[in-house]
Amino acid sequence: MTSDGDLLLASRREAELYRELVACYRGLADTLRDSAAVDPARVGEQRRAADALTDDLRRLALALAPHRLATVRVPDAVRAIWQSSAALAAEAAAANAEVTGLAVARRAAVAARLARVGLEHRALAVYRPRETRTAYCTDQRA
Repeated sequence: MTSDGDLLLASRREAELYRELVACYRGLADTLRDSAAVDPARVGEQRRAADALTDDLRRLALALAPHRLATVRVPDAVRAIWQSSAALAAEAAAANAEVTGLAVARRAAVAARLARVGLEHRALAVYRPRETRTAYCTDQRA
């Protein structure tokens, strides 16, 4: 970035990406919070979208880092956007933590259901009558 205008545009893009990431995480949380069965394809789509946004943010952060760390004063508009982006980044981190918690809880619930099914299957096997006779098939015409 060579000018204050470029810096302003990149900073606005960063704030926009953080807003999109927060919305993406909220959508993913809503999906995981739904008591109905979760569609793995939808979760995968949302996860890939979040990953793409974080990749874009990572690249942008690398481009903005020299300006943030420099001792040269940046325009007040850029500084204000950076402060807004920091708040959005914190919101995105909180939303990500919520998604992680929901995913862990969902996984635990599925594991518990699978364990119950396994116990029920073993319990039913105990009551299943064992075959005591061997069945032979003979040809009656012989």
